Amino acid sequence: MTQHSLRSKVVSGLFWLAATKALGQAITWVITLLVVRLLTPADYGLMGMAVLVNGFLLLFNELGLGAAIVQRPDLSRRDLSNLRWVILFVNFLLFGIVWIIAPLAGRYFHEPAVVPLTRVVGGMFVLSGIGAPSAYVLIRRMAFRQKAQAEFAGNVLGGFATLGMALAGFGVWSLIAGYLVLQLVMNTLYCIHAPIPLQAPSFERSVVGSLRFGSQVALGKILWWVSSSADTVIVGRVLGTVSLGYYGLAAQFASIPLDKVVSVITQVALPSFAALQHDTPRLQRYYLKLVGLIAFITLPVFVGLILVADTAVPVLLTEKWLTIVLPLKLLCAASALRAIETMNTPLLIAKGRPGIPLFNSMLQTVVLPISFLVGARWGLPGVAAAWVAAWPFLFLVVTGQTLAVLSLSPVAYLKAIRHAVAASTVMVIGIIGVRSIAHASPSVTLLVLYCAAGAACYIGYHLIFNQDMLREVLDTIKSRKVQEPPPAAFEAPSVDAAVEPHLTVEAR
Repeated sequence: MTQHSLRSKVVSGLFWLAATKALGQAITWVITLLVVRLLTPADYGLMGMAVLVNGFLLLFNELGLGAAIVQRPDLSRRDLSNLRWVILFVNFLLFGIVWIIAPLAGRYFHEPAVVPLTRVVGGMFVLSGIGAPSAYVLIRRMAFRQKAQAEFAGNVLGGFATLGMALAGFGVWSLIAGYLVLQLVMNTLYCIHAPIPLQAPSFERSVVGSLRFGSQVALGKILWWVSSSADTVIVGRVLGTVSLGYYGLAAQFASIPLDKVVSVITQVALPSFAALQHDTPRLQRYYLKLVGLIAFITLPVFVGLILVADTAVPVLLTEKWLTIVLPLKLLCAASALRAIETMNTPLLIAKGRPGIPLFNSMLQTVVLPISFLVGARWGLPGVAAAWVAAWPFLFLVVTGQTLAVLSLSPVAYLKAIRHAVAASTVMVIGIIGVRSIAHASPSVTLLVLYCAAGAACYIGYHLIFNQDMLREVLDTIKSRKVQEPPPAAFEAPSVDAAVEPHLTVEAR
């Protein structure tokens, strides 16, 4: 793939994913703010418990085979059919397991209401088993326009389903219904955009290789989920349902840039890195550019949330949610590092080194739960502070390994994020200055002034000191050529007509 071709695909992918995410989020967050006013912290706590059980099992739903579909350069039509059979079987098995273990979750959390909620949420396994392989084919083809459209439709329709049921007084069941509608719509559209013909299943050596590769990816994901979800388990068990509702909402707001911005870039990163896995110089440049882009977008958001949380929470969520202010600030501080660390795992997987992310996940599984247990002695702020205490160490270890694989120096990495750090510092000074002058103003006015001052300072810095990056971004957007995906998932390779057609990362 030529540099221009790959760049066009990356930019097109980022454009479609970002545009649909932004529009969808604008709609769904208006809905979320309305729903938060209708529901209670206990409702969110019950939803968190139900999703927790299913979220753990969801880590097994494709056994890391999705990464194999994206990463393998020689995936045939028969290989893909076999992998889809495996994924489908595993998901139906997990759906059955959910029904069996749901009562155990109810007893663990001392909440009988969790049992039916957990079982109904488990329906997502049936939907995911059918749609997930097609989603990974779209990623492999870099057909992000179609993938983004599916996610947009799912999020918006799921949001309206949640709001409608909340207005009708269904409580926590409105959250469950919205989640399932999202999954149904999204996975249905995946299959429409990238249908995968099923052939008779066969056990072949290529499938064994994919399972071996995918098992390391899956185990790493499982360990990461265990370590990063330990805070929810500990809060729910030690501090109770109401505290879990507060903590869950704080974590949800602190994860907005990770879920809605960084996830867009990571979706583009894996197939992009995979296309360059044997071209180290270009891979270095793409890695540093994406790290710098993430820092440029997310760092001011996290810093801004820390500075305005005291004012924003009572204005947007009402006084009943004031308990989340301090945990929200602490979680945002940790998430600032988590955001720029997210490029490491896609790069290592694309390089065919899943063992390194697996080791990092093992390390996190030891460090994070211990930190949360200690922090729980001081309530919700203590659990949130555990993230701040543990993550800098983990960040240094994980990023150091990635730089070693790429033969990059720490200086090159710091250079990639230096302007985002400096501009955020200027933003902090600006907001503090506004606060000292207008502190007696009404809360809504203060919030608007803080946001305007922060944005002006951040953008102003880049206009003065980082014009080259802004010029490059504008030039890239102007020269963007939207790439349409091919009508079929396969193309015959030109080098050997006797070989089965292979999936291609090229888009028409």
